[in-house]
Order: sequence, then C-alpha cells, then structure tokens
Amino acid sequence: MSQSLPSNPVLGLDRRKFLASLAGTSLFAIGCGAESYKDRLAATQKYFEYLEKVNLALGSKVVPFEGVELRVPKPFEQILPPPPPKDGEPEAQPLDPNEDPARLGYHPNVRLDGVLASWRAKIDLEPSGEGMAYLHLLSNLPRWVEKQTNNDIEPLHYRTDLTNVLANAYSVQAETTDVPWPWVRIGKGDDDRHRAFSPYVGKKTVDYIDIPPADQPINAIFYWMEVKDVHVGFVLIFPRAMDARLKLEDRLKHTLETLKVPSQPPQLKASKPTLGGF
Repeated sequence: MSQSLPSNPVLGLDRRKFLASLAGTSLFAIGCGAESYKDRLAATQKYFEYLEKVNLALGSKVVPFEGVELRVPKPFEQILPPPPPKDGEPEAQPLDPNEDPARLGYHPNVRLDGVLASWRAKIDLEPSGEGMAYLHLLSNLPRWVEKQTNNDIEPLHYRTDLTNVLANAYSVQAETTDVPWPWVRIGKGDDDRHRAFSPYVGKKTVDYIDIPPADQPINAIFYWMEVKDVHVGFVLIFPRAMDARLKLEDRLKHTLETLKVPSQPPQLKASKPTLGGF
C-alpha cells in the first residue's frame, strides 16, 4: 500500500524559494537577451550610419591598376587623356599639360612618376568664387612592372624620388635621413585630422604631411602607406580658401578606408608553361 509523503512546511518553503529563484533567473536571462539585442541593434545602426556617410562622401569603386581598388571623394572626376588615334586618323596633337594626369596639379611643368590615376574637381571658395582641387594616386607598382625587364629600376627608392620632386615643386627642403619631414600618423589624436580610421575597416598605417608653408595660397597634403614592398601615396591639392563645408580631408580619409592594394609586387608572367612541377 502506497503512502503519501507527509507535508513538510520547511520543504514546501524551500520549493517555493527554488521556484521563485528559477523564475527570477529566467527573467534575468530574458533581460540579458533583450539588452544584448539592443546592443546588437545599436551596433548595426551605427554600422549602417557609417555606410551611409561613406556613400554620401565617395563615388563608385574604381580599379586604376591591377589589384588596386578605391572609391574617390565626390565631386572629383578622373583626368583622362584623349585616346590614341585609330588607324587612318591624323596623329593626335601634343597633349595639353593641363589635361595630362601625370602633371602635378597647379604645376603643369612638373611631371610625376608612378601616377596610377589623377582626378580634379571644381570647388567653392570662401567667401565666394570657385577654384580647382586635384587628387593624384601614386605608387611604386609601375616600377615593379618595369623591373621585370630592367633590373636597374629601384622600386624601393620611389619615396625618396617622389619627395624630391614635391620638395622642388613647393620650394621646401627635401627629406633626408638626417632631416626627415615631420610626418603625422593618422590615429595619433582625437581631432578630425588625427582621429583613427573607422573600426569597420582593416588596420591601416597611413602618414601624412602638409608640404607647402602656410603662407602659400595652395595646400598639398601628401599621404603615404606601405604594404610590405608595395608603396602608395596620395597628393591632395586645393586652395586654402576652400569652403570648409566640403571637408575634403574627411572624404579622403574614407577613400583611404576603402583603398585596397596588393600585398606583393606584380610577378613576371611566364611566356609559356613550365614543364613539370607546379
């Protein structure tokens, strides 16, 4: 014959405590889940706000060199030389230096080496008027290509050669080992010019410097990044009287965030397959 357990007020009290604590734990877990969901929702919203900001600041993706991708700040448009004449057409006239993407903006007599692409944009000035801004994308990648057939080419000397050209153009002292330029690393401060790149992009190490003295009416900001033996630079040129609302520097920072470069120099492609092995 079965017997029922005697009622135990103490046991009943402990059971009620257990059930109450279990309910509390469940509610706490639900609360943590809700809080976690809110955090994820807020993080997602911030990410899409960042994407919207980038899309408003930049144009569509371009590939100026194999393995190089970027989005250029609005309202820049690429400087493209006229196409070569077709068979039977008269020879093209000498290229206007102002239409040559390899010429330094505002210095048509200065030819740049390693230009992957150049852009220009009409911009508003303060208090009124209109001016021109230029953007040059430069790299030692073309030198790596040339080195495949000319071993005298020195791709790793590219920065020295380029800074010498810019120093002469802006009448400043050339950079040397003993007297380096006062480069500034992006991410070393909290102000607009120094703040770090977005956490949504991969780690990038970019230095920059304002080349011309402040008393010159045109500023040229030189940005430099190295990915192993592949070196890339930007030269952003604009009148100092540019309307600050355009925020070209902020836009270019987004361009740097979208910039992709190969981690290895171009490799010489074999003219015919090699027998055996891989």
